Amino acid sequence: MRKVTLSEYNSIPDDYRDIWTVEHWDLPNWAEIREKYMGKRTMMVYDKGTCMLVEGLGFEIVDDSTWKKPDEVKKEIGSNYLQFYNEQGSEPHYADCTIRWCDTLETEEVRIALAMDSDNEKDNEKDDEIFFYCDSINDLKSLADKGKEDFTIAGCLGFGIYEDLL
Repeated sequence: MRKVTLSEYNSIPDDYRDIWTVEHWDLPNWAEIREKYMGKRTMMVYDKGTCMLVEGLGFEIVDDSTWKKPDEVKKEIGSNYLQFYNEQGSEPHYADCTIRWCDTLETEEVRIALAMDSDNEKDNEKDDEIFFYCDSINDLKSLADKGKEDFTIAGCLGFGIYEDLL
C-alpha cells in the first residue's frame, strides 16, 4: 500500500483527488463493499497507466502536520552545530539524527559522519554504526530536503566526536 503525507495529498490538484460520494447500486455486491468506498479519499495516479486509488485500499494518508519542515530541521542542525562548536572548540565528527524513510514514512535514529572518508578503515573501526557519510555541515543540511536520498533528516539530536565514544 502506498503511503502519502497529508500535505502531499492536499497538494494534488482538485481534479485529481476527491472524496468518494457516488453510490453504485448497479453493482451486485455494493451493499457488502459500500463501506470500503463511501466517504473515502481518492486520488488519480500514474503507475503503469492512470488509475484511481482509494484510501484504505490503495493508499494510506499519514498526518504530517506536526512534523518539522525542512527549514526548521536545517535551523536545528545549525543551532546544534554552533552549540557543539562553542562548547568543544572543534569540529564534530558525527551528527546523531532522526531520519524519515521516504517510502514507509517511518523514523529511525542514526549516526551520520561529517567530513570523513567512508573508505578509511581506521575511521570505520571507530564507529561501526555510521549510517551515512557527509562532506560538510551544508551537505548534512541538504539531507533535510526530499529527493536527494531515499530518506530525509527529520531532526538533529546533537553532534559528537569519536573520542567520546571510546
